[in-house]
Amino acid sequence: MKHFPEQDDETLNSLAFCRACDLPLPVNELGLCDDCYAKLERDLIRMRDWDYSAEAFGVPDAQLEALRDLVIREYGAAYELLEQPHEYKPKNKRSKSRATQRRREIAAQAIREYSTDDVLQAAHDFIQAQTEPWVNFSRVSQHLYERFYHLKPKRLGAPGKKYKSLLKFIADYPDRFQLRSKPDQRGVYWIRLSDD
Repeated sequence: MKHFPEQDDETLNSLAFCRACDLPLPVNELGLCDDCYAKLERDLIRMRDWDYSAEAFGVPDAQLEALRDLVIREYGAAYELLEQPHEYKPKNKRSKSRATQRRREIAAQAIREYSTDDVLQAAHDFIQAQTEPWVNFSRVSQHLYERFYHLKPKRLGAPGKKYKSLLKFIADYPDRFQLRSKPDQRGVYWIRLSDD
């Protein structure tokens, strides 16, 4: 704890609070007391920020590293006043999350040119490859959306037809697929091939 010498009223009126240690002491134009200013200078030298250090001013370039070594030897490598600078790592503009990477992989492998028959055949092949006869329609839907780039049901089917969902599109082909839902599971649909 610092002890301050007796000071008269005129001296007390000329004191200000140091911006670093927050003690009422005489401060310089930066608002720092002598001790804090010395810490700042040492930190600037540790950071090799020669342009802002008054102590480094006029020191030949060849001797700047020797000055830094001297400061570290006498006062240590730890920063006293400033925060240790963090190594700047620019953020990768592309996200690294697993979900984002998965979406990119799917988009890269997706078929970009396709027809109604291509989508119907892909649904048929997916259902046929499953072990159970009835397949949850959400699995079929996910497969189709992953396989075909920006699949839009309203662009499928006969000209003039604009399907609002993949379910309605598939339901329009009863000769190829059968759909059902359970009364207790509203909104959950199951699909199988019509020839089964």
